[in-house]
Amino acid sequence: MFRSSAELLYDKLHGVACLFKPADMQMQHFFIVLQERLASAFNQMPCRSAMQRIDIKRDETTGKEIVVSSVDLSDTVQVLGPRYQPEDFDIKAIFPLESFSSGLQIVSINDNSKLLEQIQNGQPLRCYHVQGRLGESTNTLDANGVIVEKSTYKHVNRSKIERVCALIQSSFQASMYKMSGISPFTQAGFELAKGGLWKPRDHTLPPIVYGLKLLNFKAPFFDIEMHVINEQEMHLKEVILDIGIRLRTSTLSESVRRTKIGPLMIQHSLVIDEITPETLITNINTIETIIDKSNLLDKTVLVNRTHRDETKLLGKQPDENTVDLYKTKRYITQDSYTRPIEESDDNTNR
Repeated sequence: MFRSSAELLYDKLHGVACLFKPADMQMQHFFIVLQERLASAFNQMPCRSAMQRIDIKRDETTGKEIVVSSVDLSDTVQVLGPRYQPEDFDIKAIFPLESFSSGLQIVSINDNSKLLEQIQNGQPLRCYHVQGRLGESTNTLDANGVIVEKSTYKHVNRSKIERVCALIQSSFQASMYKMSGISPFTQAGFELAKGGLWKPRDHTLPPIVYGLKLLNFKAPFFDIEMHVINEQEMHLKEVILDIGIRLRTSTLSESVRRTKIGPLMIQHSLVIDEITPETLITNINTIETIIDKSNLLDKTVLVNRTHRDETKLLGKQPDENTVDLYKTKRYITQDSYTRPIEESDDNTNR
């Protein structure tokens, strides 16, 4: 049976792709826009013609039965509508960006394989560029909220921001060892440190910031580069807020952009205007090649959940003094944020 060019192209459209999500757009809306663009593009291609209807009729002149074929009107575009509907394109995402954020987004299109799940379990580092603004704070911690606080920032300079970023990064590195459940001063911790970056598989644990770097500073704006896992949009805004608190001023997030997920960079993504079936297929092939070369599917050092299981895997005796935070894991929400205290109450009273 002859197949149209749209059918042949639809069979090739399956796999993992990288797209660029604009800011101030919900992921659900982003998926709808993508589905509608693909459906419109396929409907503009030559699709299959309507099926033929076979009728057996009697000839009035001869009285013999004859076979008559005609176009089945119930199978035409005018009756059924366009051949391709937005629901025909199944789209899923990992590490979904929230409304305020923009940047690199990994999605799967019509893909029934477990590749997307394997990438997520590999816990690749995500890189964000967050622009902060000094002097103001809002109820949502970003530029779209209502201003609730204003303060001066003339005392802030580049060296002070860099010093605060180093302090915050060191505090996250200390918590990284606690969440892993293995002491860095044990033989088991040494063996794991030789294997590479410590990354717990549990996605419900609090976020870990592996890198915090000041890129640009031009008051009142400053750009921060963060390398994190287990993050949400609110976590990134809270880091910017924490920087302001430590600098004795107010801050908010002007923009949040994800630029990298493991070896996948923002240059590998397609913007909405570039999305066509042909460009998506090319992007899928490119992304699969990058994944195969970089071994993105499993970069996690901590392969088990608990300290006891981890040390057993290494053939070592467990350290009973090590705290296993997997037993006390909690979800991080917007309401759970508390402002850090710079000085104790005793120092304040003095």
